[in-house]
Amino acid sequence: MRRLAFLLLTVLLPAASVARAAQATPAVTIQSLAGHYQGTATSPQGTVPVTADLRLADGKLTGSLDSGDGPIGITGAVLIGDQVVLTLDMGGSPGSIKGLAKGGRIEGEWMLAGMSGTLVLTRTSDAQAPAAQPPQAKPQPFTTHAKLEVVVPNFPAEGLILDVGGGGEGVIGQLKGRQVVAIDLSKRELDEAPGTPLLKIVMDARDLKFVDASFSTATVFFTFMYIAPEDHEKVFRELHRVLRPGGKVLVWDPIFPATHDPAKRGIAFPVRVRLPDREINTGYGVPFRDRQGTSHFVELAGKTGFEVMSRRSEDGWFFLDLRKNR
Repeated sequence: MRRLAFLLLTVLLPAASVARAAQATPAVTIQSLAGHYQGTATSPQGTVPVTADLRLADGKLTGSLDSGDGPIGITGAVLIGDQVVLTLDMGGSPGSIKGLAKGGRIEGEWMLAGMSGTLVLTRTSDAQAPAAQPPQAKPQPFTTHAKLEVVVPNFPAEGLILDVGGGGEGVIGQLKGRQVVAIDLSKRELDEAPGTPLLKIVMDARDLKFVDASFSTATVFFTFMYIAPEDHEKVFRELHRVLRPGGKVLVWDPIFPATHDPAKRGIAFPVRVRLPDREINTGYGVPFRDRQGTSHFVELAGKTGFEVMSRRSEDGWFFLDLRKNR
């Protein structure tokens, strides 16, 4: 599903040098990937400058990426023709970079901790000789939460279901299929979402384009965590507007720890989602939210015309069943 400004990453494949103008460009090899790169990485939250350093050790390519918040590990590479896949590790949360080597640069896509985006990097220098002792890794600027176990039953719902943040893993789309109208800010997230929703629409939950009283049910699965807390009320009011009288909003979201290390700017939540017929293993990462927990959303529900029908708090996540009462 989506994903975090502080952890934007990239890496770049150097194009092989040309021996002379008339000679064809040599094939890219694992050995030729080592070097230093600079460029930018982009996500729905914005664009940041990044650097990448790749080193070859015992025939294996490793290194790190840095966007100014500390390094993210590169633990290996697979090269097929001019296509490369780099494996990432952010404090135990796996990720990848997929890109195309072309003219001394890479244009590709990254995915990590439930986030994704695009990248462009350019090689600036060859790899330096490996140091006698590898440099000490900087402390990571994020906290990794214990894995969440989230159970989503086949809840009853009449008519169409508006699924806010329905890209990425498309959990509700996988569960409810053609009942679902999935919206997301990211076209890429919608394109990649599995399942068989009736519609996938690029749309901002703060400004829904549906007429009043269009739906009987709306779902928001691990999506409020990606919306700035000051915008949550706008989303609640828009959901209230597009729901029919007596309509429901079902909300699943993480519970952020009450305290955290101020040196840690963000938090990653590894998640196993248990549907009636399958499991989905994923992860979500965002800047730390001081105001996000069950009570925050219960307060917003009352303020915007919803009644809490049921609530459940588990180890690290919560579920709310809300009804439009006016």
